[in-house]
Amino acid sequence: MEGAGAAEEEARAVEELREALAARDLLPPKFDDKHTMRRFLKARGFDSDKTIDMWSEMLKWRKEFGADSILTDFVFDELEDVLLYYPHGFHGVDRDGRPIYIEILGKVDPTKLLNVTTVERFLKYHVQSLERLFAEKYPACSVASKKHVDTIITILDVKGVNWMKVSKLAREVVLHINKIDGDNYPEILHRMFIVNAGSGFRLLWGALRGLIDPNTAEKIEVLGEAYQCRLLEQIDKSQLPDFLGGACSCSREGGCLRSNKGPWNQMMTSDNLSESAPMETGHLSNENLACQDMEPDVQMKLENSKSSDSASIPLKMLSSPNTPVTRKENVVTPRLTTVSSTVTCFQLCHPVWYHRLLNLLVDVIKAIFVFLWRLLSVAQLFSALRRVASHCINTSSTGEHVHTPGMKSSDPIDKDRTAPCLERLKRLEDMVMELNQRSPRIPPEKENLIEESMRRIRSIECDIKKTQCALNRTSLKQLKLEQRVENWKDSMLTNSCRFSYCKAI
Repeated sequence: MEGAGAAEEEARAVEELREALAARDLLPPKFDDKHTMRRFLKARGFDSDKTIDMWSEMLKWRKEFGADSILTDFVFDELEDVLLYYPHGFHGVDRDGRPIYIEILGKVDPTKLLNVTTVERFLKYHVQSLERLFAEKYPACSVASKKHVDTIITILDVKGVNWMKVSKLAREVVLHINKIDGDNYPEILHRMFIVNAGSGFRLLWGALRGLIDPNTAEKIEVLGEAYQCRLLEQIDKSQLPDFLGGACSCSREGGCLRSNKGPWNQMMTSDNLSESAPMETGHLSNENLACQDMEPDVQMKLENSKSSDSASIPLKMLSSPNTPVTRKENVVTPRLTTVSSTVTCFQLCHPVWYHRLLNLLVDVIKAIFVFLWRLLSVAQLFSALRRVASHCINTSSTGEHVHTPGMKSSDPIDKDRTAPCLERLKRLEDMVMELNQRSPRIPPEKENLIEESMRRIRSIECDIKKTQCALNRTSLKQLKLEQRVENWKDSMLTNSCRFSYCKAI
């Protein structure tokens, strides 16, 4: 299938799937979208039966997980702490208007990450991020680029990652996330760039590439330290963070991964919306896509919406990744002419910031009280220790023994007994220092040894295949020989019977 023929066949498959889902009552209005159906069809190789099964399981999972209401029901308060131990986020768009998602895996600390959140809440946060991707980022990118956008660009920085120390729990979480993405949000990856990959990782990728789906493998590019030119081919320099070779730093927002930079972060007034397409907050429907392949009925709806007397609904893309998206009817953005109107506009557009500031103020006050309480406790402890020490000094000068309530008097500690313990502690400190000074990367000689072992394994595999072919040929020859022997026996038996018959006659 190529060109127009392929597009017509895909459109026909989408229409057939839509009719089949509607007949089975598996088509909620939210998912009555040709682009969503096309993604699920592509995930199952345009097999209608498998796609219907996948669609049904997706709807069942969304109901059990609560994905339809997770944007408003779930609040991820520990996001700031999570970003410290798991740097990630969306930043900018590529040259075709797709959102860019970035992860710095070399700075991930799973132990500290699980100290500030739980696996269950982290999975909910991941699903909420995907829902916000479909509800906010895709619609804004589609309007900005004037074409439909439903895929992302992913950049994984693996510099400093020690793949041998990845815990079992971390692997299980990653596999669970991949299953959620593959079963319920398929075909959203346009291209993935894995940068700062060492020779060991590239060797491992070469061995694993043949084991995964070819379509998925084509979307992944593993790059070394000279990756900047390849990224700049796909992404403009102003949209790429400086630590990846771009020109953006987002210093005012605390860094690129905290800025949430993108078209979804821009406030659009009702005047701007009248020039583009009226968009409903949180959802992208056929009525509000300023796409190149708009349907005629969609264009008619757009014209009717422009000529109608109803008020336009402003598009509000909040910068915070945890801000719930809500729909407000009949809200018109006021013109910013006076100070009072400016304050009113800010209150209309940013109601969540007041709650955030209040929560932050309460947290700061709590932290100050906790700090003062701990400081007072430490001061009391030091005061008690000082009294005990002064009492010990006074009693030792008079030659008396100290008898503390609740404690038994003991003889002076023998230095000969403590010396071995001190020596062991010193040896342990030396060993820890030596381990800390070792490089986390695999030494070059060990990498060469691994490469040589892989080459030997490949050669052994080739020899095994050749031996298997030779055994197959030998078994065929043996079967032929057995067949000849059987034929010879049959012929000999027939001849002997004829000879006996003739002799009897």
